[in-house]
Amino acid sequence: MPIVLIVAASPLDQDRLRLGAEVRDIKKALKRSRNREHWSIESNEAATVDDLRRGLLDFRPTVVHFAGHGGDSGGLCFEDPAGNTHSTDTQPLGKLFHHFKETLKCVVLNACYSEKQGEVIRQEIDYVIGMRSAVDDSTARKFAVAFYDAVFADTNFRTAFDLACTALDLESIPDADAPIFMTSPHLGAASLSYDTNVPEIERVLYAYLNTRFSDRCPFTTSGDSLSPIIPKHYGERVHRSVDKVQVLGKTPIGEEHWRVSAKIVAGQDKETVEYYIRIRERTVLLEWEATVGLWSMPVKTYLAMPPSTPIVARVFAGLCDYYNCDFSDSKDDFQCVQLTTKGGERLWGYLARSKPVYNDVIGILSDGNTHSITLEIRNVTKDSNMPLITKLLSPSWLYFPEEETA
Repeated sequence: MPIVLIVAASPLDQDRLRLGAEVRDIKKALKRSRNREHWSIESNEAATVDDLRRGLLDFRPTVVHFAGHGGDSGGLCFEDPAGNTHSTDTQPLGKLFHHFKETLKCVVLNACYSEKQGEVIRQEIDYVIGMRSAVDDSTARKFAVAFYDAVFADTNFRTAFDLACTALDLESIPDADAPIFMTSPHLGAASLSYDTNVPEIERVLYAYLNTRFSDRCPFTTSGDSLSPIIPKHYGERVHRSVDKVQVLGKTPIGEEHWRVSAKIVAGQDKETVEYYIRIRERTVLLEWEATVGLWSMPVKTYLAMPPSTPIVARVFAGLCDYYNCDFSDSKDDFQCVQLTTKGGERLWGYLARSKPVYNDVIGILSDGNTHSITLEIRNVTKDSNMPLITKLLSPSWLYFPEEETA
Protein backbone atom coordinates (compact mmCIF):
# COMPACT_ATOMS: atom_id res chain seq x y z
CA MET A 1 0.00 0.00 0.00
CA PRO A 2 1.51 3.42 -0.95
CA ILE A 3 2.15 5.75 1.97
CA VAL A 4 2.34 9.54 2.23
CA LEU A 5 4.75 10.58 4.98
CA ILE A 6 4.02 14.12 6.17
CA VAL A 7 6.78 15.89 8.09
CA ALA A 8 5.75 19.31 9.40
CA ALA A 9 7.92 21.82 11.23
CA SER A 10 7.11 25.35 12.43
CA PRO A 11 9.99 26.30 14.78
CA LEU A 12 9.21 28.56 17.73
CA ASP A 13 11.68 31.21 16.55
CA GLN A 14 9.96 31.63 13.15
CA ASP A 15 6.56 32.90 12.04
CA ARG A 16 4.00 30.37 13.16
CA LEU A 17 2.29 28.32 10.46
CA ARG A 18 -0.99 26.42 10.80
CA LEU A 19 0.62 23.16 9.84
CA GLY A 20 -1.74 21.13 11.98
CA ALA A 21 -4.55 22.35 9.72
CA GLU A 22 -2.58 21.27 6.63
CA VAL A 23 -2.02 17.77 8.02
CA ARG A 24 -5.68 17.54 9.03
CA ASP A 25 -6.93 18.67 5.63
CA ILE A 26 -4.72 16.18 3.75
CA LYS A 27 -6.09 13.39 5.93
CA LYS A 28 -9.62 14.58 5.17
CA ALA A 29 -8.78 14.42 1.47
CA LEU A 30 -7.97 10.73 1.90
CA LYS A 31 -11.18 10.07 3.86
CA ARG A 32 -13.19 11.67 1.03
CA SER A 33 -11.49 9.56 -1.62
CA ARG A 34 -13.09 6.45 -3.08
CA ASN A 35 -9.61 4.92 -2.90
CA ARG A 36 -9.16 5.56 0.82
CA GLU A 37 -8.47 1.86 1.40
CA HIS A 38 -5.58 1.95 -1.08
CA TRP A 39 -3.50 4.73 0.52
CA SER A 40 -2.16 5.44 3.97
CA ILE A 41 -0.91 8.61 5.68
CA GLU A 42 1.72 8.83 8.39
CA SER A 43 2.49 12.22 9.93
CA ASN A 44 4.97 13.78 12.29
CA GLU A 45 4.51 17.36 13.44
CA ALA A 46 7.25 19.43 15.08
CA ALA A 47 9.54 17.19 13.06
CA THR A 48 13.30 16.94 13.51
CA VAL A 49 15.69 15.52 10.92
CA ASP A 50 15.81 12.36 13.04
CA ASP A 51 12.03 12.07 12.74
CA LEU A 52 12.37 12.22 8.95
CA ARG A 53 15.09 9.59 8.87
CA ARG A 54 13.15 7.24 11.15
CA GLY A 55 9.93 7.82 9.20
CA LEU A 56 11.69 6.83 5.96
CA LEU A 57 13.02 3.70 7.62
CA ASP A 58 9.77 2.70 9.32
CA PHE A 59 7.29 3.39 6.50
CA ARG A 60 9.22 3.35 3.20
CA PRO A 61 6.82 5.99 1.81
CA THR A 62 5.90 6.61 -1.82
CA VAL A 63 5.53 10.35 -1.14
CA VAL A 64 7.29 12.59 1.39
CA HIS A 65 5.45 15.84 2.06
CA PHE A 66 7.40 18.56 3.88
CA ALA A 67 5.31 21.41 5.31
CA GLY A 68 7.05 24.37 6.88
CA HIS A 69 9.62 27.08 6.24
CA GLY A 70 12.21 27.18 3.47
CA GLY A 71 14.89 29.67 2.57
CA ASP A 72 15.96 30.98 -0.82
CA SER A 73 19.63 30.30 -0.12
CA GLY A 74 19.38 28.00 2.89
CA GLY A 75 17.92 24.57 3.45
CA LEU A 76 14.64 23.38 4.91
CA CYS A 77 13.79 24.39 8.47
CA PHE A 78 13.27 21.45 10.81
CA GLU A 79 13.09 21.76 14.60
CA ASP A 80 15.79 21.07 17.13
CA PRO A 81 15.06 19.34 20.49
CA ALA A 82 14.13 22.72 21.99
CA GLY A 83 11.68 23.52 19.19
CA ASN A 84 13.85 26.15 17.53
CA THR A 85 15.12 26.21 13.95
CA HIS A 86 17.46 23.50 12.71
CA SER A 87 18.25 24.50 9.11
CA THR A 88 19.26 21.47 7.08
CA ASP A 89 21.37 21.81 3.97
CA THR A 90 19.79 20.16 0.96
CA GLN A 91 22.83 18.13 -0.09
CA PRO A 92 22.62 15.82 2.96
CA LEU A 93 18.84 15.55 2.45
CA GLY A 94 19.41 14.44 -1.13
CA LYS A 95 21.85 11.80 0.09
CA LEU A 96 19.31 10.62 2.67
CA PHE A 97 16.57 10.29 0.04
CA HIS A 98 19.00 8.41 -2.23
CA HIS A 99 18.83 5.41 0.12
CA PHE A 100 15.05 5.17 -0.33
CA LYS A 101 14.69 5.93 -4.06
CA GLU A 102 13.42 2.43 -4.85
CA THR A 103 10.15 3.20 -3.05
CA LEU A 104 10.17 7.01 -2.73
CA LYS A 105 8.85 8.46 -5.99
CA CYS A 106 7.77 11.99 -5.13
CA VAL A 107 8.90 14.69 -2.68
CA VAL A 108 6.64 17.70 -2.07
CA LEU A 109 8.36 20.73 -0.53
CA ASN A 110 5.41 22.86 0.51
CA ALA A 111 7.62 25.68 1.75
CA CYS A 112 8.63 29.13 0.52
CA TYR A 113 11.57 29.37 -1.86
CA SER A 114 12.06 25.61 -2.00
CA GLU A 115 12.85 25.39 -5.74
CA LYS A 116 16.60 25.38 -5.08
CA GLN A 117 16.25 22.55 -2.59
CA GLY A 118 14.12 20.69 -5.12
CA GLU A 119 16.82 21.04 -7.78
CA VAL A 120 19.17 19.03 -5.57
CA ILE A 121 16.65 16.43 -4.43
CA ARG A 122 15.49 15.66 -7.97
CA GLN A 123 18.96 14.27 -8.67
CA GLU A 124 17.82 11.33 -6.54
CA ILE A 125 14.01 11.22 -6.75
CA ASP A 126 11.82 10.96 -9.87
CA TYR A 127 9.41 13.81 -9.09
CA VAL A 128 9.86 16.85 -6.86
CA ILE A 129 7.49 19.76 -6.27
CA GLY A 130 8.79 22.99 -4.82
CA MET A 131 7.90 26.68 -4.61
CA ARG A 132 9.61 29.38 -6.67
CA SER A 133 8.71 32.20 -4.29
CA ALA A 134 7.08 33.00 -0.96
CA VAL A 135 3.64 31.41 -0.57
CA ASP A 136 0.90 32.37 1.84
CA ASP A 137 0.10 29.75 4.50
CA SER A 138 -3.50 29.31 3.36
CA THR A 139 -2.40 29.07 -0.30
CA ALA A 140 0.11 26.34 0.52
CA ARG A 141 -2.59 24.43 2.36
CA LYS A 142 -5.07 24.74 -0.51
CA PHE A 143 -2.44 23.59 -3.00
CA ALA A 144 -1.62 20.56 -0.86
CA VAL A 145 -5.25 19.49 -0.46
CA ALA A 146 -5.98 19.81 -4.19
CA PHE A 147 -2.81 17.88 -5.04
CA TYR A 148 -3.71 14.97 -2.78
CA ASP A 149 -7.36 15.01 -3.88
CA ALA A 150 -5.95 14.10 -7.29
CA VAL A 151 -3.26 11.69 -6.09
CA PHE A 152 -5.76 9.73 -3.98
CA ALA A 153 -7.99 9.53 -7.08
CA ASP A 154 -5.16 7.59 -8.82
CA THR A 155 -4.03 10.56 -10.89
CA ASN A 156 -0.35 10.71 -11.79
CA PHE A 157 1.83 13.27 -10.04
CA ARG A 158 2.16 15.53 -13.08
CA THR A 159 -1.63 15.82 -13.58
CA ALA A 160 -2.16 16.20 -9.84
CA PHE A 161 0.25 19.15 -9.91
CA ASP A 162 -1.74 20.78 -12.73
CA LEU A 163 -5.03 20.29 -10.91
CA ALA A 164 -3.60 21.76 -7.71
CA CYS A 165 -2.35 24.87 -9.55
CA THR A 166 -5.72 25.14 -11.31
CA ALA A 167 -7.45 25.06 -7.92
CA LEU A 168 -5.50 28.19 -7.00
CA ASP A 169 -6.14 29.81 -10.37
CA LEU A 170 -9.90 29.20 -10.17
CA GLU A 171 -10.02 31.34 -7.04
CA SER A 172 -7.79 34.02 -8.62
CA ILE A 173 -5.02 33.38 -6.11
CA PRO A 174 -1.91 35.17 -7.44
CA ASP A 175 0.44 32.43 -6.21
CA ALA A 176 -0.87 29.91 -8.77
CA ASP A 177 2.42 30.10 -10.66
CA ALA A 178 4.62 29.65 -7.56
CA PRO A 179 4.62 25.81 -7.50
CA ILE A 180 7.12 24.12 -9.82
CA PHE A 181 7.18 20.49 -10.94
CA MET A 182 10.62 18.93 -11.46
CA THR A 183 11.68 15.57 -12.84
CA SER A 184 14.93 13.69 -12.27
CA PRO A 185 17.72 13.60 -14.89
CA HIS A 186 16.78 10.10 -16.06
CA LEU A 187 13.30 11.45 -16.83
CA GLY A 188 14.69 14.45 -18.70
CA ALA A 189 15.49 16.84 -15.83
CA ALA A 190 12.55 19.02 -16.87
CA SER A 191 10.93 21.81 -14.86
CA LEU A 192 7.37 23.00 -15.29
CA SER A 193 5.43 25.77 -13.63
CA TYR A 194 1.71 26.43 -14.07
CA ASP A 195 1.47 27.77 -17.59
CA THR A 196 -1.50 28.60 -19.80
CA ASN A 197 0.56 27.52 -22.84
CA VAL A 198 0.79 23.89 -21.78
CA PRO A 199 -2.67 22.81 -23.03
CA GLU A 200 -1.95 24.41 -26.42
CA ILE A 201 1.43 22.67 -26.63
CA GLU A 202 -0.23 19.34 -25.88
CA ARG A 203 -2.92 20.01 -28.49
CA VAL A 204 -0.37 20.88 -31.21
CA LEU A 205 1.88 17.90 -30.43
CA TYR A 206 -1.12 15.57 -30.40
CA ALA A 207 -2.25 16.84 -33.82
CA TYR A 208 1.32 16.72 -35.19
CA LEU A 209 1.89 13.14 -34.07
CA ASN A 210 -1.45 11.97 -35.46
CA THR A 211 -0.73 13.49 -38.88
CA ARG A 212 1.00 11.56 -41.69
CA PHE A 213 4.70 12.33 -42.03
CA SER A 214 4.25 13.95 -45.45
CA ASP A 215 1.56 16.33 -44.13
CA ARG A 216 3.36 17.66 -41.04
CA CYS A 217 4.81 20.84 -42.58
CA PRO A 218 2.02 23.19 -41.29
CA PHE A 219 2.96 22.29 -37.70
CA THR A 220 6.56 23.46 -38.16
CA THR A 221 8.25 26.86 -38.20
CA SER A 222 9.79 26.10 -41.61
CA GLY A 223 6.46 25.29 -43.25
CA ASP A 224 6.36 24.09 -46.86
CA SER A 225 10.13 24.36 -47.28
CA LEU A 226 10.30 21.01 -45.46
CA SER A 227 7.95 19.25 -47.89
CA PRO A 228 10.77 17.50 -49.82
CA ILE A 229 12.81 16.83 -46.66
CA ILE A 230 10.33 15.29 -44.23
CA PRO A 231 9.28 12.28 -46.38
CA LYS A 232 12.94 11.58 -47.21
CA HIS A 233 13.85 11.72 -43.51
CA TYR A 234 11.21 9.21 -42.42
CA GLY A 235 11.68 6.97 -45.45
CA GLU A 236 9.74 3.72 -45.15
CA ARG A 237 8.97 4.18 -41.47
CA VAL A 238 5.36 3.29 -40.65
CA HIS A 239 3.30 6.06 -39.06
CA ARG A 240 1.43 5.21 -35.87
CA SER A 241 -1.16 7.30 -34.08
CA VAL A 242 -0.92 8.28 -30.41
CA ASP A 243 -3.58 8.27 -27.72
CA LYS A 244 -2.25 10.92 -25.37
CA VAL A 245 0.38 13.63 -25.08
CA GLN A 246 1.30 15.04 -21.68
CA VAL A 247 3.88 17.79 -21.19
CA LEU A 248 6.24 16.88 -18.35
CA GLY A 249 8.50 19.91 -18.46
CA LYS A 250 9.41 23.13 -20.28
CA THR A 251 12.93 24.55 -20.35
CA PRO A 252 13.51 28.00 -21.92
CA ILE A 253 16.36 28.22 -24.43
CA GLY A 254 15.63 31.67 -25.82
CA GLU A 255 12.99 34.39 -25.86
CA GLU A 256 10.64 32.35 -28.04
CA HIS A 257 12.05 28.85 -27.87
CA TRP A 258 11.59 26.03 -25.40
CA ARG A 259 12.74 22.48 -24.98
CA VAL A 260 9.65 20.47 -24.05
CA SER A 261 9.67 17.02 -22.49
CA ALA A 262 6.45 15.10 -23.14
CA LYS A 263 5.10 11.66 -22.34
CA ILE A 264 3.66 9.97 -25.43
CA VAL A 265 1.14 7.16 -24.96
CA ALA A 266 0.30 4.87 -27.89
CA GLY A 267 -1.70 1.84 -26.83
CA GLN A 268 0.36 0.02 -24.22
CA ASP A 269 3.55 1.83 -25.20
CA LYS A 270 4.80 4.88 -23.32
CA GLU A 271 7.88 6.96 -23.97
CA THR A 272 9.29 10.33 -23.01
CA VAL A 273 10.32 12.48 -25.98
CA GLU A 274 11.91 15.93 -26.23
CA TYR A 275 10.63 18.54 -28.67
CA TYR A 276 11.90 21.98 -29.61
CA ILE A 277 9.06 24.45 -29.98
CA ARG A 278 8.58 28.13 -30.72
CA ILE A 279 5.85 30.15 -29.02
CA ARG A 280 5.13 33.43 -30.75
CA GLU A 281 2.02 35.44 -29.89
CA ARG A 282 0.51 32.29 -28.33
CA THR A 283 1.05 30.32 -31.56
CA VAL A 284 2.89 27.05 -30.98
CA LEU A 285 5.00 25.58 -33.80
CA LEU A 286 7.60 22.83 -33.88
CA GLU A 287 11.26 23.42 -34.70
CA TRP A 288 11.37 20.22 -36.73
CA GLU A 289 15.07 20.06 -37.65
CA ALA A 290 16.11 20.45 -34.01
CA THR A 291 13.49 17.99 -32.78
CA VAL A 292 14.56 15.15 -35.10
CA GLY A 293 18.29 15.94 -34.75
CA LEU A 294 18.67 16.56 -38.48
CA TRP A 295 22.21 16.73 -39.92
CA SER A 296 23.03 18.84 -42.96
CA MET A 297 23.44 15.50 -44.74
CA PRO A 298 22.69 11.91 -43.66
CA VAL A 299 25.34 10.39 -41.42
CA LYS A 300 25.95 7.56 -43.88
CA THR A 301 26.62 10.09 -46.62
CA TYR A 302 29.00 12.01 -44.40
CA LEU A 303 31.00 8.87 -43.64
CA ALA A 304 31.54 8.37 -47.37
CA MET A 305 32.48 11.97 -48.10
CA PRO A 306 36.00 13.10 -49.01
CA PRO A 307 37.99 14.98 -46.34
CA SER A 308 37.39 18.57 -45.25
CA THR A 309 33.71 18.88 -46.21
CA PRO A 310 32.05 20.88 -43.37
CA ILE A 311 29.01 19.16 -41.86
CA VAL A 312 26.37 20.56 -39.49
CA ALA A 313 25.95 17.88 -36.83
CA ARG A 314 23.37 17.86 -34.04
CA VAL A 315 24.78 15.47 -31.46
CA PHE A 316 24.76 14.36 -27.85
CA ALA A 317 28.29 15.35 -26.81
CA GLY A 318 30.33 14.30 -23.80
CA LEU A 319 34.01 14.29 -22.87
CA CYS A 320 35.85 10.98 -23.28
CA ASP A 321 39.36 9.54 -23.46
CA TYR A 322 39.51 7.66 -26.76
CA TYR A 323 42.64 8.32 -28.82
CA ASN A 324 43.24 6.03 -31.76
CA CYS A 325 44.67 5.95 -35.27
CA ASP A 326 45.82 9.43 -36.32
CA PHE A 327 45.05 10.82 -32.84
CA SER A 328 46.75 8.04 -30.80
CA ASP A 329 49.72 10.22 -29.82
CA SER A 330 47.89 13.55 -29.68
CA LYS A 331 46.46 13.79 -26.16
CA ASP A 332 48.40 16.97 -25.48
CA ASP A 333 47.14 18.63 -28.66
CA PHE A 334 43.54 17.40 -28.84
CA GLN A 335 40.61 16.64 -26.54
CA CYS A 336 38.38 13.73 -27.51
CA VAL A 337 34.60 14.22 -27.42
CA GLN A 338 32.14 11.37 -27.89
CA LEU A 339 29.44 12.37 -30.38
CA THR A 340 26.22 10.36 -30.54
CA THR A 341 23.43 10.99 -33.03
CA LYS A 342 19.77 10.76 -32.12
CA GLY A 343 19.71 7.48 -34.03
CA GLY A 344 22.44 6.07 -31.80
CA GLU A 345 25.36 6.26 -34.25
CA ARG A 346 28.63 7.10 -32.52
CA LEU A 347 31.60 9.20 -33.63
CA TRP A 348 34.70 10.37 -31.80
CA GLY A 349 35.34 14.04 -32.41
CA TYR A 350 38.51 15.93 -31.58
CA LEU A 351 39.04 19.49 -30.41
CA ALA A 352 42.34 21.20 -31.15
CA ARG A 353 43.41 22.67 -27.81
CA SER A 354 45.01 25.65 -29.57
CA LYS A 355 41.80 26.74 -31.33
CA PRO A 356 39.01 28.99 -29.95
CA VAL A 357 36.46 26.21 -30.52
CA TYR A 358 38.15 24.24 -27.72
CA ASN A 359 37.14 26.79 -25.08
CA ASP A 360 33.67 27.16 -26.60
CA VAL A 361 32.88 23.45 -26.37
CA ILE A 362 34.72 22.70 -23.12
CA GLY A 363 32.80 25.55 -21.48
CA ILE A 364 29.65 23.49 -22.02
CA LEU A 365 30.99 19.98 -21.42
CA SER A 366 33.21 20.70 -18.41
CA ASP A 367 30.44 19.74 -15.97
CA GLY A 368 30.95 16.11 -17.02
CA ASN A 369 27.43 15.67 -18.38
CA THR A 370 26.25 14.92 -21.91
CA HIS A 371 24.80 17.93 -23.74
CA SER A 372 22.71 18.33 -26.90
CA ILE A 373 24.73 20.73 -29.06
CA THR A 374 25.22 21.61 -32.73
CA LEU A 375 28.73 21.43 -34.19
CA GLU A 376 30.53 21.90 -37.46
CA ILE A 377 32.71 18.86 -38.06
CA ARG A 378 35.16 17.91 -40.81
CA ASN A 379 36.65 14.57 -41.78
CA VAL A 380 40.41 15.25 -41.79
CA THR A 381 41.77 11.71 -41.44
CA LYS A 382 41.32 8.40 -43.20
CA ASP A 383 38.92 7.42 -40.38
CA SER A 384 35.72 9.31 -41.13
CA ASN A 385 34.21 8.40 -37.74
CA MET A 386 36.93 10.47 -36.05
CA PRO A 387 36.21 14.04 -37.25
CA LEU A 388 37.79 17.31 -36.25
CA ILE A 389 35.36 19.68 -34.49
CA THR A 390 35.85 23.07 -36.13
CA LYS A 391 32.99 25.22 -34.76
CA LEU A 392 30.38 25.33 -32.01
CA LEU A 393 27.32 26.39 -33.98
CA SER A 394 24.81 26.31 -31.13
CA PRO A 395 24.72 25.27 -27.44
CA SER A 396 21.47 23.42 -28.24
CA TRP A 397 20.01 21.74 -31.33
CA LEU A 398 18.48 25.04 -32.40
CA TYR A 399 20.60 26.40 -35.21
CA PHE A 400 19.64 29.08 -37.72
CA PRO A 401 22.30 29.40 -40.45
CA GLU A 402 20.75 32.60 -41.80
CA GLU A 403 21.59 34.35 -38.51
CA GLU A 404 25.23 33.38 -38.91
CA THR A 405 25.47 34.98 -42.34
CA ALA A 406 23.39 38.07 -41.50
